[in-house]
Amino acid sequence: DPRGARIYADHEAMLDQEPLDALFVTVPPFAHTNQEILAAQRGIALFVAKPVALTLEKARAVEAAIAASGVINQVGYMWRYADITEKAKEIVGDRPVGMVLGHVLTSLPGTAWWRVRAQSGGQIVEQSTHIFDLARYFAGEVTQVFAWGRRQLIPPADAPTLDFEDVTTVNLQFANGAVGNVSSTCALRGGRYSLEIIGRYLHLNLNYVSGTLTGTVDAHSLDVKMERSGYFEQVASFLQAVRQRDQSLVRSSYADAARTLAVTLAADASLRSGQVETVVRW
Repeated sequence: DPRGARIYADHEAMLDQEPLDALFVTVPPFAHTNQEILAAQRGIALFVAKPVALTLEKARAVEAAIAASGVINQVGYMWRYADITEKAKEIVGDRPVGMVLGHVLTSLPGTAWWRVRAQSGGQIVEQSTHIFDLARYFAGEVTQVFAWGRRQLIPPADAPTLDFEDVTTVNLQFANGAVGNVSSTCALRGGRYSLEIIGRYLHLNLNYVSGTLTGTVDAHSLDVKMERSGYFEQVASFLQAVRQRDQSLVRSSYADAARTLAVTLAADASLRSGQVETVVRW
């Protein structure tokens, strides 16, 4: 390595031999084994890529190990750290949020594992999770979901290994009475990741591709351009939290991210069952 870093093919050997302050776990969803648990047991701070797991059982085990060790922990939901998200949170304040509408309209990734549900979890779990997370961030906990979806737009000849829906729409019921929807497709060129927030005398549209926050607040128009996307800020915040040993600097803890996972897994279960699914709480 040009930076002089040592390279390991075995994470257990690395954890045994290196005195680490922090560990970034950025493996694909299916490759999460015991990395987080071993690191937590050794007192190593953790930054984990989303989604944190493919099952709630796995997420619970890691969450318990983190809680037992007390290590600083963060999950890579970068848009919580974007300046337009910060501005929207400031604007919403204590206003009741009645509805959130999310969109993930993007193209099919070329990554082989992404196209296999058993390895990625599908688009809702692996990709649209960012917008589900923002929906929770603004409207609170989700209690029930109902989802529709099908393989509709991408011909099998163009993506023979794709084994999940390329169009989905998920209705959300929140604990505080708010409602919402997140609609996704991986069959387009270009992209759009966005969340609309509708509240009392409030309509905000956060678009993380165009980098804009637009809408109206108390009948006044709003148009803000994003200057900080959150990608770098999330890492800086994590490192600051590690240096200061202050978990309060983290906006997306492992425990919180596990609750976003619970929502997306419930949505995926609804696709399979064709029924309303209750979001698991713990």
